[in-house]
Amino acid sequence: MTVSDEIKNITVGAELSVCPNCGYDKGFHVSFQNLIQSGSSPVKTTRDMLKIILICPNCGARYDIGWKIPSGK
Repeated sequence: MTVSDEIKNITVGAELSVCPNCGYDKGFHVSFQNLIQSGSSPVKTTRDMLKIILICPNCGARYDIGWKIPSGK
């Protein structure tokens, strides 16, 4: 597996289990990106947020589906 530098924004329909890039159909790995450190949040906040990124285990394509969670710090 190679890791793509680009994170593609995609919209989830009824289900997202197949990679749009390569057709792999057994789901995704998950990674977490700190929004404060990545500079993608222009608003200052007292609570760190994490963006959830889906990664295809077959081709390495990365997808942002818009999910964010508190970091738990």
